[in-house]
Parts: sequence; structure tokens; C-alpha cells
Amino acid sequence: MTRRKNNIEVEVLFLEELVLNNELIKKLRASSSMFNKSVYVQIYYEGERYNVARVDRQKNGQYRIGLINKTSSLLLNGQLGEGLDLISKNAI
Repeated sequence: MTRRKNNIEVEVLFLEELVLNNELIKKLRASSSMFNKSVYVQIYYEGERYNVARVDRQKNGQYRIGLINKTSSLLLNGQLGEGLDLISKNAI
């Protein structure tokens, strides 16, 4: 974890190693927020870093997470206590 000049903690996580838990969901939501930028999470996947665009909880208890970078976007799906599954990858 590194710090940027405005005291924002930057944390880079590898997608293959992620397991959803309440603490991780809080970090992802804070990272996707325009206002609460105390924690900034980037997800590393296939040699590229992605920023968290959104975190949504669905009716069936699963979470849908949107990631974005300059060239593409990812859509992930997962449940608490499990890893994330890649649903789609789109070029921008």
C-alpha cells in the first residue's frame, strides 16, 4: 500500500486472489465513491490496473462489481466468502 500526496491510501489487489468479505466490499464502495476517497483500490487483471466504477448488491445476495480503465471495462459477479467470476470484458 502506498500513499499519494493528498494522503489517499492506494491498494492494488490481484483479481485472482480476491475473496469477497464485508471489509473488501466497504473498501470497494469507498473507492468507487466520488466523495469518500480515503481508500483507493485498484484491481490488477491480465497485466492491467482497473479502477472500481460500481458495487451493486443484487436481490439474490450476490454482488456485481464494475471495473474500468482507459481501454476496457470488466463486469464481475460473486458472493460473500467466494471469489469473483468474470462476466464480461468490453473494449472502450
